[in-house]
Amino acid sequence: MSAVPPIALFHQWLLAAAPETPLACSIVLHGTPPPLSPRLCAGIATYLNEYDEAGDGRWLALQPDLVPLIADDPRRRHLLGLDKETDLHQPSQPFGIQRVLAALAARGHVVLDSPLASAATRGLKNVFHVGIGLPPDSLADCHIILNPGLFQITCLPQIIGDVFLEWLNAPDRKMQPLHGL
Repeated sequence: MSAVPPIALFHQWLLAAAPETPLACSIVLHGTPPPLSPRLCAGIATYLNEYDEAGDGRWLALQPDLVPLIADDPRRRHLLGLDKETDLHQPSQPFGIQRVLAALAARGHVVLDSPLASAATRGLKNVFHVGIGLPPDSLADCHIILNPGLFQITCLPQIIGDVFLEWLNAPDRKMQPLHGL
């Protein structure tokens, strides 16, 4: 059986949710060692497709080469709700990539691991941030920080998935942080 091309997975993910469905949450990884990234993203998406009942199997591990394909195509940007303003900038440059990453994250059910994803999703309330190792950007934005050297790779997706589901289903996600008590 041949692998499904990333752009086909993007279209399946995009069309999986009904337009009236409220926006879901996404996960952004920070500082993931490059060799670990694809396997970790895929593992998290697979885990959440099995255990996130509300996600209904729609979780997508976004492959890094997919974002420029979306950014460079005005029709695909339009599918994400990005207007023509993006055409004024070079879409495959950081500004255009960040806009695509923000639109993907805002739609939900996506696991992102890109250096630009942190800045692109800053301020979005529906994003769960995970630091893998010591992220180069900011630890203050991370909900959880894990040392990948102290866990087997097979454990990380379940740990991240379980903590995310607890956060997602917390009665009040605006609770006072423990360090603020």
